[in-house]
Amino acid sequence: MPKLIGNKKTFLVVGLGRFGRAVCERLVELGDSVIAVDKVRARIEEITDKVDVAAQMDATDEEALKKIGAKEVDGAIVAIGSNIEASILATTLLVGMEVPYVAARANSAIHARVLARMGAQKVFFPERDFGFKVAEQVSKPALSNFIELPGSDFLIGEIASREEMVDKTLAELEFRNRYNAVVLLIKRGTDKFIPRADTRLGREDKLIVAAYREDLDKLIE
Repeated sequence: MPKLIGNKKTFLVVGLGRFGRAVCERLVELGDSVIAVDKVRARIEEITDKVDVAAQMDATDEEALKKIGAKEVDGAIVAIGSNIEASILATTLLVGMEVPYVAARANSAIHARVLARMGAQKVFFPERDFGFKVAEQVSKPALSNFIELPGSDFLIGEIASREEMVDKTLAELEFRNRYNAVVLLIKRGTDKFIPRADTRLGREDKLIVAAYREDLDKLIE
């Protein structure tokens, strides 16, 4: 098992198709340790130099998962594509091992419901989700500044101070009630600070806010 360094986490990625490889590569870019597994040898050879551990194995084999260190990881992503049975079995085994966070790829609504019932905290549809993001970025470019917290519809991101906010305090705006959002941080030039109720907003301020997706229309144009 790779050792944790500081806040570095270790993730197990099961299934190394195009989506699984992209997950591995991004996790490594973010500074995390990655254990990558797949039944296909060629896929292992493609990823072996990019991750901490790469192993050719059957992720529906409980003993094999334990040997690779699945019980010690911080999270697992089951990225298996077309083999629905393997996807469900691997997810069930990882949940049974009490992996703290298990996310799984689904190919259909029924597949997603089964994965959720098996205990997956996050079920995703890569093609659909990517399509949604493209549509949002075209329609509302400001949404690209937001990230969604795992397992929720709660987003955190940056907005510019709107005209109606300029030269008013958060208290005067009744910001939380008016926008159903919370200002976590203000960026003013090169300065960053946590605001108070009496913080007065400037025209060039950038606000780091947290809000539910359904309320973002109140904050972005």
